[in-house]
Amino acid sequence: MSNKQSVFATLPPISAGAASVALIMYPADVMRALKMANAGSSTPAVVLFRDFIRAHGMKGLASQGVVPELVQRTWSRVSKFFMFPPLHRLIWNKEPSQGSPVTKAVAACCATIPEMLTCTPFETAKVALQLDSTNRFKNSTAGVMRFIMKEQGWKGLYCGYAGLQYRQATWTSIYFASVDNVTDATRSSFEGIFGASPGVTRASAVVGGFASGMLGAMVNTPGDVVRTNVQKAEMAKWLNPPAGGAPKYSFGPGYMMSGVKVTVDMASQLVKAGGVGALWKGFVFKSVHLGGGGALLNLLIPVFKKWMGVTKE
Repeated sequence: MSNKQSVFATLPPISAGAASVALIMYPADVMRALKMANAGSSTPAVVLFRDFIRAHGMKGLASQGVVPELVQRTWSRVSKFFMFPPLHRLIWNKEPSQGSPVTKAVAACCATIPEMLTCTPFETAKVALQLDSTNRFKNSTAGVMRFIMKEQGWKGLYCGYAGLQYRQATWTSIYFASVDNVTDATRSSFEGIFGASPGVTRASAVVGGFASGMLGAMVNTPGDVVRTNVQKAEMAKWLNPPAGGAPKYSFGPGYMMSGVKVTVDMASQLVKAGGVGALWKGFVFKSVHLGGGGALLNLLIPVFKKWMGVTKE
């Protein structure tokens, strides 16, 4: 039956799972962004939380930047979870379930390229809204995007792209390469203790997804910290331009390479200011966000597939 179903049959259950996870995990994402944006300082999380609440109120945890977050995170997860199986079949001529951790990692890495080309503008807008301490943009995704386009053109929406691509490629590769094996090992251990049951299967999916998501977060956190600070520094120039105005850039090879250089330079600055540990600022919130997201995706997508009668990998 699975071979007869169209690959597009997987879109509804993946979309339902991705949207659910984006909404549930959003408060953790707010705190992650605040910690990473202050990677070069020792400001405690409680102070950052207090300042955020003063600017946006408690409702800000569930609403500030929530529109770009829901759009970006939902599409991000839909894109890679949808593209991963066909890419694995295309590259390796076998189903993901027949692949090895290496084949899965390669296919997953490739799946992040279209993901980030389409998601980066929403990620940029989301970070701008989360860092909008004066509420200048009134939580308007369209408003902040119009401002960026006016100041920098469409290229401004790809501010921090190099760090974002690193972030997504590393997490996605590690997650897809490990989640099946970790889930199977967890289920085997749980069944040895509690016996086989639907509850054990669900618990194994949660634990396996969380472990794989957290492992990916350990590796991709530096990229996320750096790109958040790159975006923060650039947006500061746009909001408070120096004499002569904010610098303008022309798209081309030089502009693309400058993105890599800016990322490397920012990483160096953060290490000088706060040591190597500065690259892992916000890891606790990020591990909750990505570990929890990984757990929920590993649990919910199969559930939605079962409800919708989808058997295609």
